[in-house]
Amino acid sequence: MELYLSLSAYGGVSTRRALSILATAGIDRVELAIGVKPTPDTTAAIREFQQQGMKFRAHHAFIWGEKHYPFNLARQLNWEYWERKLDWLEMMEITAYSVHPGSYSKDSNRSIAWEFFLSNIDRIGQLCQERGIEIGVETMYVTPDSQVDRYLLDTLDSMLMFRQAMPDIKWVLDLAHLNIWTQNNLADRLQAISLIADRLLEIHISDNDGCRDIHSIITDRTWWLPWIDRLPPGVPFVLESRLNRMSAGDLQSEYQRIYSLIEYSEQFKCESDFN
Repeated sequence: MELYLSLSAYGGVSTRRALSILATAGIDRVELAIGVKPTPDTTAAIREFQQQGMKFRAHHAFIWGEKHYPFNLARQLNWEYWERKLDWLEMMEITAYSVHPGSYSKDSNRSIAWEFFLSNIDRIGQLCQERGIEIGVETMYVTPDSQVDRYLLDTLDSMLMFRQAMPDIKWVLDLAHLNIWTQNNLADRLQAISLIADRLLEIHISDNDGCRDIHSIITDRTWWLPWIDRLPPGVPFVLESRLNRMSAGDLQSEYQRIYSLIEYSEQFKCESDFN
């Protein structure tokens, strides 16, 4: 079982500083993400820790060796920038990359955003395939009425539409996002898991209050814990709980706690399937 720690969980410092603390905590699986501070030595720092055995994945608008730019897959993209970024991933031998599906203004046309998204993810998929990179698209959530932007892939129905439109695409299941599916019941959440279980690139885990995506620490009341045996074994997990400013010792304890929780569940599932 592989458990990656997202750099968004330990942001506010440089990539080198974050990786140094994670290495001291014994964590050697890391997902590059937004949150850390861009610095000129980002590429060199990642290379150094790769040489020490650390393995990397990448997520959405991650911090890399060029100036960071946000992007929205439901709008027009700068393809020269995208090719440079994907070339960088290939150069760094990072072969798994996950993205958000994009968003649109509540006053705009969702169908236009949807067509942009399908076109963009199709081209990104081709560019990634040429470079030996696996691409995955993340499940999102319905935003409150007070929020201007709306995500795509925010309901079970939209997931079904995307699965039908692009059956070969891989998915990123964010279990915390399903907790904000206010208009859906537990059966819908479990159906969402079943829908994409055979096409998962990775599984993102954290907790929240059911209203906001606050990336809180997983507790014994986290909604998906009783259903963790429904997740397919062998798919990498990515821990996204906010662990900023934790000491290396506390970080190690929290990482080991979550690792043991998932490892036990996967072992139990395998034994149940065998029997």
